[in-house]
Amino acid sequence: MSQILALDATQIVLIVLIALLVIAYPLLMIRRNKKENQRMTEQTNSLKRGDKILTTSGVYGKIVDIKLDGTAKQVTIETGTDKYKSYMTVDAYAIYQVIKDEIPVAKDLQVAETAKKADEKKTDEKKSDEKKEYVKADLKADTVQAKEEKIEVEKTENNKPKTKKQSKNKDA
Repeated sequence: MSQILALDATQIVLIVLIALLVIAYPLLMIRRNKKENQRMTEQTNSLKRGDKILTTSGVYGKIVDIKLDGTAKQVTIETGTDKYKSYMTVDAYAIYQVIKDEIPVAKDLQVAETAKKADEKKTDEKKSDEKKEYVKADLKADTVQAKEEKIEVEKTENNKPKTKKQSKNKDA
């Protein structure tokens, strides 16, 4: 019996950790839910006509009318485009997000794309500069080679024995 009650240090630490997790997890979840509920309440109170929204079911629309029905807040939204417009009424808490004119994520993507294009342009310029340098070096090598060949041709022409015509012309 005394062996069962005798716990070593690792077992005690394990029991304490499990107890902390059992207590801490629900407290953290309650705190998170409070923050989410507060955000939703602020969002529903700040709704106004003309806001572009996204519902929890994935419907995009524009707020046309807001009604207070007892304790519930109902929002009528307009969906679709010019010819194919439709209207639906949803609870204000069914609105997932109020969409701003410019979404910051899209702005960040535009900045990233611009930076990527600039990097590509720089690498293209570097490649074209490298090609130009290669062509210049190749042309220099060709001119040096052509000069060397010309010198060799001149040397061979100078060392050739004179033909009879050349010697007659010089004698005359």
